[in-house]
Amino acid sequence: MVIGMRRFIGQSKFSGDGRRQHIGFELFAREYENGRWSLPTDFNAITATDIRRMPSEALLHLDFTTELISFNLEQRQFIDPDYVEAVALVQSRTPITLITELTERADDTVTLEQLQRGAKRFHDAGLKVCIDDVGTGSNNLDLVTALAPYVDEYKFALQNLRPFDHIPEIAPKLDYWYNFAENQHKTLAIEGIETAPGVAELESDYPCDILQGYYLAKPAPLPKGNQLHWNF
Repeated sequence: MVIGMRRFIGQSKFSGDGRRQHIGFELFAREYENGRWSLPTDFNAITATDIRRMPSEALLHLDFTTELISFNLEQRQFIDPDYVEAVALVQSRTPITLITELTERADDTVTLEQLQRGAKRFHDAGLKVCIDDVGTGSNNLDLVTALAPYVDEYKFALQNLRPFDHIPEIAPKLDYWYNFAENQHKTLAIEGIETAPGVAELESDYPCDILQGYYLAKPAPLPKGNQLHWNF
């Protein structure tokens, strides 16, 4: 039996311009324990070595139709140069764009200045960074503004605003971040889409770069691609 083993599963991402073209995956960590795969009990336990290995293994399932993959780092990981080096190594071996998502979970041991330096470190290495769940948890306006020169994407999470039935009910918050991303010339991803009307409302009123959610695709083991011979 395998104990303590970690891997990624994926949730598909789609273009938000009305074509709904499949463009990539968000990767979610799973840990094998007690005979099954489940959420890690401590995401900070995922090491830089894991971040070299897990995306590399995931990429073995994908082909050149995949434009991008993303995965989360906790604040403590995000400011550690070892993780930047790990992501840079994987990125150097694939044409698929890697996007590091900074989670909204707070860490009392990490300062805003450290996060700013961490974001600059990724940026200087030519790596893409997304601020996950903008407006939620630690990823408030102060953090977003401080990191803005060094990040490429904002993700807005509909699931954090539920319950609601229709997109217009949350228009003030969505409008704010939609316009903020546009004014900052950042990629905008909207996640947490669970209904057909929700997709239609977003595509009509909030065309964006990336859509993601259970209605479009649920997290699942990655598909078998062309088994390309990456340089891993």
